[in-house]
Amino acid sequence: MTDFERQWQGRFERFATRHQPDHLVSGWSITGLRRRVAVFEELLDTGLLGGVGGRVLELGCGAGTYVRLLGKRGHSVIGLDYSLPSLRRAQAADPLQAGRYVAGNASRLPFQDRSFKAITCIGVFQALEGPEAAVSEIARVLEPAGVAVVETLNPWNLMAVSRRLSAFLRRRPTKLRYISPRAVEQSMASQGLLPVRRHSILLPPRSFPRLERALGQTWLRRALEAVPGNGALASQAYWIVGVKKA
Repeated sequence: MTDFERQWQGRFERFATRHQPDHLVSGWSITGLRRRVAVFEELLDTGLLGGVGGRVLELGCGAGTYVRLLGKRGHSVIGLDYSLPSLRRAQAADPLQAGRYVAGNASRLPFQDRSFKAITCIGVFQALEGPEAAVSEIARVLEPAGVAVVETLNPWNLMAVSRRLSAFLRRRPTKLRYISPRAVEQSMASQGLLPVRRHSILLPPRSFPRLERALGQTWLRRALEAVPGNGALASQAYWIVGVKKA
């Protein structure tokens, strides 16, 4: 684990020690988590994971938000995180035991090959030095024809560009890793995970919170993404869906 990754592990441990709400434990704004949950439920509604049955791994589960959502839909779910305080928060928020919780690291998953039919990895790559080791492990523990959903922060979002420029001018390292979706897709393809879909996470400017509901409309999101360059400027992050070669 690099110094950068150790710093992030420490941050997540502090988040979970100091806060109760899911979004603060996971390091999101409440709007950011709400939009991600909406996109996740939309993907599930479209049959992303197929029928109920088989195991699902939530890699970097934080407060367990997605573990509980999957469990309520009848999936057998394991939530993994390297922050023990986060895992304790996840367990406390899951009295009905919708999922099981395991301590572990994204670069060395404590599971056998081909253990899961689906893996979600949301809010993890931004805290890693690079995605390669995690992508390799995801591919290893995923069944043939299994589905992986991974998130990467968009490096060309206006806020991201501003943060990186500020860090450069102050000669300080950035606190987040911004990796282009194309780079993540290439890393996935090199491990036999064929990217099939890319979804934008669109968030309203903080000064216009009422836009959140409008940005949740599928037709509007697709229209914005269709405008050349617009998706890159407006999207905070991308979710990439990949299928492992059979």
